[in-house]
Amino acid sequence: MIVRIAVGTAMGTGLIILTGCGDASAPADVQPVGPNVLLISIDTLRADHLGAYGYQRPTSPNLDRIARQGVVFENHISSTSWTLPAHAALFSSLPDSVHGCTDTDRVLAEDITTLAERFGAAGYETAGFFAGPYLHPAFGLGQGFEHYENCTSYASALDGAPAAQWAMDLDVMHQSHRDITNPSVFKAFTRWIDEPGRGKFFIFVHLWDVHYDFIPPSPYDTMFDPDYTGSVTGENFFFDRSINPNMPPRDLEHLVALYDGEIAWTDEYLGHIIARLETLGVLDDTVIAITSDHGTAFFEHGLKGHRNSLFDELIRVPLVIRYPASIEAGTRISTQTRSIDIGPTLLDLAGLATGDDIHGHSLLTLVRDKQLDFDNEAVSELFSLGQRVRTLRTRRWKFYDVMNRELRLWTDLIADPGERALRPLAVGHGPDLEARYDQAVAGLVPVAVTAGAGADPLPEALRRQLESLGYVGQD
Repeated sequence: MIVRIAVGTAMGTGLIILTGCGDASAPADVQPVGPNVLLISIDTLRADHLGAYGYQRPTSPNLDRIARQGVVFENHISSTSWTLPAHAALFSSLPDSVHGCTDTDRVLAEDITTLAERFGAAGYETAGFFAGPYLHPAFGLGQGFEHYENCTSYASALDGAPAAQWAMDLDVMHQSHRDITNPSVFKAFTRWIDEPGRGKFFIFVHLWDVHYDFIPPSPYDTMFDPDYTGSVTGENFFFDRSINPNMPPRDLEHLVALYDGEIAWTDEYLGHIIARLETLGVLDDTVIAITSDHGTAFFEHGLKGHRNSLFDELIRVPLVIRYPASIEAGTRISTQTRSIDIGPTLLDLAGLATGDDIHGHSLLTLVRDKQLDFDNEAVSELFSLGQRVRTLRTRRWKFYDVMNRELRLWTDLIADPGERALRPLAVGHGPDLEARYDQAVAGLVPVAVTAGAGADPLPEALRRQLESLGYVGQD
């Protein structure tokens, strides 16, 4: 991929526009006949904190409305528990160990065809707007986008610099955690889509602000806990040692309320994006898919944040799709689905072929006929921050391979939905699940050798910080 950095800044905001030219560009005479496609990824969004998934607080009125008008996938599983490999899987429709972009020293290989490249080859205009550091084209995620815009406030620290300088830099981490990006993403999206003469488009929008720090603006900062008088502000969530499993329950309640406030604040901008499509008269001719890369933990298993385990609070994420021409309003699917299935589904809705170079499958047969015509066992993987963990999940069973501890466990998700009664391999269904797991792993053959991004995946200063917070062990 060739990346060009535009001269000057956009709208005086300091945003640097990155324009990527993928190899799968369409011939000049190719004109798409299918609908527009808008793929929205809301970073760090847990499914169980949304009204469409049964949450009691009104965190997501706009998302819930889209859900009522389309289909809700009730048991949707991400490929991992952090941003970079999750989006590589979303764009490639490949499991993490297959696409290979599993840590900050890896790049999505150029010979992997991305979703943007597939739409571009069909004549679609392709644009992406990202608001977090791990969506940067330095990791290969800009492949296929004619326009790929960095909407962070610290873009100058990333753009044009090798990933080795910032991928695991503490200062960049702090800046990203404090960043407020919903307005800048919406402005960039609006500026692009409002340009006259737009043809059929594939747009990717990354909304970051649900990610910690949990610092929603007024009135969302007090919306769900107006009577709190304590000292928790939601700032410095990752590094603040007072935010720990033994913190006062009332302070933890407020922390969750701030997280819910971030969801509501981001949902407001989701509403603005949908309203823009309606104003332009293209809403019903646009497939809208809303999902997330991962969730976040609030000490359900003694952990906070993400990128530290593969429990369901981190890998069970939302997926909502609206397209009235093909999807009946009010549809709900309880069958398990996977993030690698999103790309094939969007291509199918647009009338495009997926190719044989992916592991994901279209979900349209499941939506229309309630029939599953492929094996939907979900493999999730974590190869970062000293962790080497893989899970195999079905609707009922979950198998855990903690490779860095040579430990294999399993549980029954119906009897143990909180994943608190993990059982040794030799007990009960363990051997049968291990056989299914080993068979699934045998199919995880890397499609390409990825080149290094040049970043040390775990610098010593950060390792010490993470050890003090319990994210990584001494080994």
